[in-house]
Amino acid sequence: MSLTVKAIDAAKPEVKPYKLNDADDLYLYVATSGSKTWRANYRSEGKYKTVTYGRYPEITLSEARKLNENRRAQGTKLPTFTKVFEDWLPTKTSELTNAKHIKQVEETVRKNVLPYIGNMTIDAIPRAKMIEIVKRLADTPETASRVAGRISMIFDYAVDSGLIEYHGAADLSRVIAKAKTKPMPSIPPAEAGKLLADIHNYEEEITKLGLLLAAHTFVRVGELLGMRWDELKEKEHIWVIPQDRMKMDIPHVVPLSESVRGILKQLYAYTGNSALVLESFIKPGHPISENTLLFALYRLGYRGRHTVHGFRALASSVLNEHSPFKEDVIERQLAHKEKDKVRAAYNRAEFLPQRIELMTWWSNWLNQQLKDNLAGN
Repeated sequence: MSLTVKAIDAAKPEVKPYKLNDADDLYLYVATSGSKTWRANYRSEGKYKTVTYGRYPEITLSEARKLNENRRAQGTKLPTFTKVFEDWLPTKTSELTNAKHIKQVEETVRKNVLPYIGNMTIDAIPRAKMIEIVKRLADTPETASRVAGRISMIFDYAVDSGLIEYHGAADLSRVIAKAKTKPMPSIPPAEAGKLLADIHNYEEEITKLGLLLAAHTFVRVGELLGMRWDELKEKEHIWVIPQDRMKMDIPHVVPLSESVRGILKQLYAYTGNSALVLESFIKPGHPISENTLLFALYRLGYRGRHTVHGFRALASSVLNEHSPFKEDVIERQLAHKEKDKVRAAYNRAEFLPQRIELMTWWSNWLNQQLKDNLAGN
C-alpha cells in the first residue's frame, strides 16, 4: 500500500527508528529524533546499497517519488566523482570573488584528483584511495591540504544532494606530515637604523621608495606591489587594500603616517600618471617585481639576513616588545588570520584610532633608528 501525506504527517518518533514503505523500494525513514528522510534500497554489483533523497517535508512525497523514478530509469549506478564535482563547483565558486582563487579551486581538483577517482561512482570510492591522492602531494603540504579539503567538500555535497548517506573523506588532511615552516630572514631591531641608511643610499629611486614603503607599512609583498593610487582614501591618510588582493580575502585598512605620505609624494612624481604606485619603467602597466626589491637588499649586503617580508617580522617584534599597544591592535594591523569568521567580516576598521597611533609610533621608531645611525650612536 502506497504512502499518503496524511500518514506521513501522522508518523511519530518511537524508541527505535522505523520505515514507512511506499512503492518501488522507496520508503520514509523515521529517526528517534523525529526527522523523516526519504530513502531507497537497491542492489548494485552484488551488494545492497541505500540512496538518500532528502528530508521530509523539504522533499515532498511526489518529489521523492519522482527522484526515485529517475534513479530507477537511469539504473542503479550513481554518478561518477567527476559528475558530482562538476555539479558542486558552481556552488563553491559562487562564494568567491577572487578570479585567481576560483581558477585554483577547479584546477587543483582536475589536476590532482580526477585522474585517479574521477571515473569511479561516488558511492564506490574507498577512503584508502583518497588517502593515496593526498599522500601523493606530501612534498607540497599546502596543496595537499587544499586537495584534502576539496575532496571532503565534494563528498559533503553528495550527502546533501541525497546521493549517499555518509562518506569516508572527513579529516583527510591529518595524514599530511606537519610542515616545518622556516621563518623569513629578518634583521634584529638593533640593526634597523643601518638597514634604513643603506636603503636611503640606494641609487634606483622607485626601488628605494618601495623598500621604504615596505618598512613603514609592513604589509605583505603582494599587497605592496599591487598598491594603486585610487586605493588612497581620506585625503591620502588611509590606504584601503581591497579583499581580492588580501591573503585573508578581507579588505584591510592601513593608516598612513606622515613619513609614508612623504614617501608617496616622492613616488607621485614618477608614477602619478599611472594607476599603480610602484609601476615598472620596464613594463608599463605592471608593478615592479618582488625580485626587484629582494635583489636590491642583496646588493646592499642583506642576502640571507633580511627579506622584504622581513619588515613584517621586524615590526611584529618591536611593536610587541617595545610599543605601548595591545596585542589585538598589533595583530589587526598585521592582518593576521582571524579565527572568528563572523568577526573577520567586520574587522577591517577595528581598533582604527589605536592603529592610526600605532603606525605613527612605528614610523617615528624607524626614523629615530635612522637618525641614531647617521649620528653614529
